[in-house]
Amino acid sequence: MTDQIRLSRRQVLGAAVAVGLGGTAAGAGTMAAFSDTESSSDNAVQAGTLDLTLDGENQTVTFLNQTDVTPGEQGSATVSLGNAGTIPGVPEIEVAGVSSTENGFYGKENGQDGSPNDGELDEYLEIRASLDGTEIVGWTGADLLAEGQTYTASSTIQGGDSIPFTVEWRLPNDTSNMAQSDGFSFDLTFRLIQEGHA
Repeated sequence: MTDQIRLSRRQVLGAAVAVGLGGTAAGAGTMAAFSDTESSSDNAVQAGTLDLTLDGENQTVTFLNQTDVTPGEQGSATVSLGNAGTIPGVPEIEVAGVSSTENGFYGKENGQDGSPNDGELDEYLEIRASLDGTEIVGWTGADLLAEGQTYTASSTIQGGDSIPFTVEWRLPNDTSNMAQSDGFSFDLTFRLIQEGHA
């Protein structure tokens, strides 16, 4: 007696599909690919700082205080603008106040001065200002200096660096006797503005 197995086309096709799926599943488990994993931790964002200093200090300074000036004299005074912060800043200087004072009448000024409350020194005194060697105000009469005038530098102060701000002055030989004992003073406000936002 011979045993014969009879299979229908459906049974053969079903068996072939089952064998194919089984081979695919087995093959998927044996395939390998190279890989590597790294990690990144302690990620953070921290803002930089701007910290303007004058002569290395965070306080008001007086850097120009000249007395007994006579015609023909000239001079200069410098203050260091520093950035104790971490990011670059652009310096800005604003004239915060201007004052011309009459300090009495002396010599030929006595009896000739018709402005007892206003000095004449600013009409003769000439000033010039520079920042890091670059002129920001050319020689001009002190009487043209006005409150609110603002000057922005074309350069930056890097974090940890400083640059000099210099005011030069001169009193011409032809200064009138009317300026004797008179005074001229000005206040400046210094700012440091983030680079790209000045």
